[in-house]
Amino acid sequence: MRERVVTVGDQLPLVGVLCEPNSDQMSDSKTAVILLNSGVIHRVGSCRLSVIVARALAERAGMTSFRFDFSGIGDSEARRGTLTANQSAVDEVQEVMDYLENWRQFDRFILYGLCSGAFAAYRTALADRRVIGTVQLDGYCYTTWKSQMMHYSPRLLSLTRWGGFFLRKLGLRKVKKGAEVSGIDDQFFEVPDFANYPPKEEVVKGLQMLNDRRLNMLYVFLGNEHYKYRKQFQECFNSVAFGNNLHVIHRPQASHILSEPVDREVISQEIATWVYQTALSTNAALPRTNRRHNHVP
Repeated sequence: MRERVVTVGDQLPLVGVLCEPNSDQMSDSKTAVILLNSGVIHRVGSCRLSVIVARALAERAGMTSFRFDFSGIGDSEARRGTLTANQSAVDEVQEVMDYLENWRQFDRFILYGLCSGAFAAYRTALADRRVIGTVQLDGYCYTTWKSQMMHYSPRLLSLTRWGGFFLRKLGLRKVKKGAEVSGIDDQFFEVPDFANYPPKEEVVKGLQMLNDRRLNMLYVFLGNEHYKYRKQFQECFNSVAFGNNLHVIHRPQASHILSEPVDREVISQEIATWVYQTALSTNAALPRTNRRHNHVP
C-alpha cells in the first residue's frame, strides 16, 4: 500500500491523499473510490474513519481511493463563487473525477460519505453517470409508522415520563433552557446551520432514477433516534423497486461518528468487501481488458 498527497487544480487546489495498493495487488485499475468530508471534519474523517476505510480498501480489496478536502475545509483553501455549498460539493467531486480520469485513467467511481458526505455522494451520483456505486453512512431516510411506534411507545408507557409531565404542568418542576443551563446569554450562541433533509418525494424520485440506472447502493445506518430497525429504509422507500443493487447494514449499537474502534473495524471491512464485490460485478459486465482479482475479502 502506498499513500501520497495529491493536489487537484492549479489555483486554490483541492488537497487530498491517494491511497493505492501495491501494483501486484490491484484488483481493478478502472474504478476508484472517493471519500468525502463529513461536515467540516477534514479528510481523515471522524475518529480517523476515512483513513481506516481507505487502507482497508487498499489492503483488503485491492482498490485505489482518494480522500480529499472540499474547498474551505482542512488543507483546501476556500474558493470564491456563487454556488451553494451543496452545488459546489458536486462540482468539486466531478473536478476530482475528471482529474483522476485524466491522470490515472479511472473511468468509474464509487463515492463514500458519512452524514453530509453521504448526501453529497447521493447528489453527485444523480449528476454524473461515471458513479457506479455509493456508500452512504446515515444517508437520507425518513420515519415510518413502525419507527414512530418504536420511538414513542416506550415513552408513552413510562411512568417516570408521565410523572415528570404532570409535575411540569403543575409547576412543581421547572425545565431549564438556554442561558439557564449554560450561564451564557443567548445572543452569544452560534447555532450551526445543518443541512435540512429535502422533501421525501424528491428523494424518492432521485432514488428511482438511480435505481433505474442500476446504481449499486450500500447504506449503513448507525445508532440514532430516527432509524429504528433494519428494514426501515426499504419500507420508507417502498415505491422504489430495489433489486440486488441495494444492500443495507444496520448497526444500532454504533454511534453516529463510530467512536468505538470495534465498530470502525467492522464497518470498514464490510465496506471493503462490498466495494470489491461491486467492482467485480461491474467489471464482469463491461468489456474491460483488466480483470485481475487477487483479493477475496
